[in-house]
Amino acid sequence: MSIDQSMHMPIRWIVSDVDGTLLDTHQQISPYIQQRIRTFTERGGYFTLATGRSLMSVQPFIELLHLTNPLILYNGAKIYDPLQACFLEEQFVSKSHVQWIFNHYYSIRQPFDLDLLVFHQEQIYCTRITPRIQCWIDKEQVEVQVITLMGLEHIAEQITKMMLLGEPESLTLFQQQIEFLNTVKSEHDILEILPFGINKGTALQQLITMTGSQPDEVLAVGDHLNDVEMIKLAGHGVAMQNAHSDLKQVANWITVKTNNEEALVEIIDHVEQSWTEQYNPVIR
Repeated sequence: MSIDQSMHMPIRWIVSDVDGTLLDTHQQISPYIQQRIRTFTERGGYFTLATGRSLMSVQPFIELLHLTNPLILYNGAKIYDPLQACFLEEQFVSKSHVQWIFNHYYSIRQPFDLDLLVFHQEQIYCTRITPRIQCWIDKEQVEVQVITLMGLEHIAEQITKMMLLGEPESLTLFQQQIEFLNTVKSEHDILEILPFGINKGTALQQLITMTGSQPDEVLAVGDHLNDVEMIKLAGHGVAMQNAHSDLKQVANWITVKTNNEEALVEIIDHVEQSWTEQYNPVIR
């Protein structure tokens, strides 16, 4: 695909996914990308993140990149304002859906070999630390508390999301059995259960409304299936070269480089080139 040159409104926002997009496979942001993001914002652009990660996991990136614009967290379930240090929007999985997962967890775990993580009030819980969960903890650099299933049932309200870790085939089979829930694969081995009707696209629409922007002023970039709705909504939807094939199908264009080749620089270059000398990107 090629860049759609019919979009003449200057791009003011870059909304970037984190894993597989901003970060390389070593979970690092190169010094050059850091510098280019700083320069982009100094010139008047707006940069923010849209991720499935929790605030605990994203906080180091907020500090590293000096982010000041609202961020989309938990795949759209929360919007966080780093300047006010508060959530502007919060959505929760319905108690009936949470209870259904809890009631079926042991029968689910054995045949499908799935590990469960529960996100509640900025804490993460599980019933046991398996090698698979430990690998996820190491990647995300977060703390996870071990709790009994009965203990989980006591926090069934205000759960932001639930996450199942397992083999891709098992997750696909299980996802087909719970079509009544709002689920998305955020990585090949992660299935997330989100509040009903919530995704990165619904959160991006809220962010656009909050800032008085227009979709055509927004470039959104991602690499996996949890980015589909966001990519569709943005006036400029971009898929990484390393993205899932289904995401590439809905994107306006695809980067030449991968996340390991600083593809985000390619995106910043494109946005800055879209500006004219008369353009002054100030939020209305």
